[in-house]
Amino acid sequence: MDSYSFIAKFSYPGLFILLILGGIGVPFFPEDLILIACGMLISFDIIQPVPAVITSYVGLLISDFLLYYSGRKFGRRIVLNKRFSKILSPSRFYFLEQKFIRHSTLIMLLARLLIGFRAQAFILAGITRVSVRKFLLIDAFGSAVVLSIMVSAGFIGGKFLENIKKGMIFMEYLVGLVILALIVALIVYYSYRFINKNKIEK
Repeated sequence: MDSYSFIAKFSYPGLFILLILGGIGVPFFPEDLILIACGMLISFDIIQPVPAVITSYVGLLISDFLLYYSGRKFGRRIVLNKRFSKILSPSRFYFLEQKFIRHSTLIMLLARLLIGFRAQAFILAGITRVSVRKFLLIDAFGSAVVLSIMVSAGFIGGKFLENIKKGMIFMEYLVGLVILALIVALIVYYSYRFINKNKIEK
């Protein structure tokens, strides 16, 4: 079952679960695609916009905080863990750490917009002991921006597909009417020829 079908079937809990899984790095559940699917489902009136947006926003914040908390709790040891080293390798960590000390705010803001960089930056924020308040404020802003962009893109895409579908239905009706008109025209034509032929013979 893909993300779109899962959200459609399980509605808001499904949306929330997928965002948490995608946020902590579970494969096959990229956050951006889930948010786009959310926007499409809103456009199709399968889910309501207000609860869907609130659910998505909370899901983003919680998944981001889990990454931050992991870095804060385990510190530099997390870099040596096999599971987390796939997200943030030791070499990558030491490179980013130097940049992060000077530009933590900018890096965390950019991380929310760059695919594949978010988890690394937020774990690093925890390791470098960025304050919880600062992290939450920056993440709240960045998540709101990403949420607005992705859900809007999905909504516009859904409306576009809906219009295409309506256009196809209109074309089907139009083709049907044209065929019907041709049949009627042929019937009239051959009826006229048949009547004229009978008049001539008489």
